[in-house]
Order: sequence, then structure tokens, then C-alpha cells
Amino acid sequence: MGAMETMNAGNLHFHEKHLQWYALLEGAHPTYNTLDLVYKNIAIPEWAAIYQFAPYEALAKVSPVLVKLDQPRKWLQQWQQSFPGLAGSMLGSDSGLETVVGHLRTLVSVRVEGGVDSLFRFHDSWIASALYPTLEDTERVRFHGPICQWLWPRGGEVYRAERPGEMPTEDRALSEGWLQLSTESQRAIHQGLMSKRNWKEGQQ
Repeated sequence: MGAMETMNAGNLHFHEKHLQWYALLEGAHPTYNTLDLVYKNIAIPEWAAIYQFAPYEALAKVSPVLVKLDQPRKWLQQWQQSFPGLAGSMLGSDSGLETVVGHLRTLVSVRVEGGVDSLFRFHDSWIASALYPTLEDTERVRFHGPICQWLWPRGGEVYRAERPGEMPTEDRALSEGWLQLSTESQRAIHQGLMSKRNWKEGQQ
């Protein structure tokens, strides 16, 4: 099974010219207005609401948003300096915004062990980076889909995961809810949330 790479955020570079970078951000935060931050930091932003599809339209106002980035390094610096409490991830893909949004919508809900469906905060870097090591390689390839790299900022560090292989043709039409969380995955996510809470308390 492949591993994540951990690096200091200040040492992260975006040299892959074939990749388009995106920010995936939570849409409902008690302190930050996500779209205000987007329009403040990006002159003419191109973005999409992940929940803008059936049966989640009623949640569109609190939807995570995917934002196209022309200057990913500058965005990461602004994010960590000015609004570090806003949950989110960054991702690099050789596909356009609509294709990436379509894939992310397959992650909106998950089935936990026991058969219960639940909304999944896949955009939260603390959750996704905790889940990722518990996935098998085939699940990781599906989790990536058209996403070549995931970047998960956690405090001053960034966890990076590269797609471990090409997605099989039969997996390119995944249905929402394909991901099932094992007991191990649920424990890992809980630990990730505990780490996030401890980090937040350290910022106060």
C-alpha cells in the first residue's frame, strides 16, 4: 500500500505544469464566509457547489465548493495565514472543473459498517488524511479518480498523496456512496478529528 508524504507547507512547490490545481473548501463555517474569501482572494473565480445535484439541492447553501486556482502556492499561504480554521483540501488534476466535481459528488455519502448511509466530510483535510492510510490500493485509486494529487493541510504541515495507479475503465462511472467505511476507517477518522480539536485548542 502506498504512503502519504508529509512536508512543511513552506517547502511545497507546484511545478507540475500539466496539473490544474483546485481548492476544495467547506461551505458552512461559523466564522468565515467561504465565497467572500474566494472573491476577495481570486479576481475572477471559477467555482462549483458540490451539493448542487439531486437529492442534495436543499443543502446547496452550505455545500463544499471546488475553486479553480491559478496561483495555488499564493492561495495556500493566504489560507494558512488568514483563515486557517476553514476546513478544506487542495487537489491537482489533469481534468477540468466539471469532471472533478462529478467525481467528488460520488464521495458525498458513505456507508459505514453496519449499513447506515451518512454524509461524508471528504473535503476536511483532517478527516481525509486520517482515512487514506486505511484504504486498500484499489480504493485509493477510486478515491483519487481524476485527481492526481491530494494535498491535506494540517496546521503547518501538508500531507500529500499521489494516485497509486490509473483508474480502471469500469470504475470511471462510480455511483455516489461507493465508499464504505470499515471499523478501522471510522477509528482513524475519529483520531483525525481529535487531532484537529487539539490543534484548534493550541491556536486559541
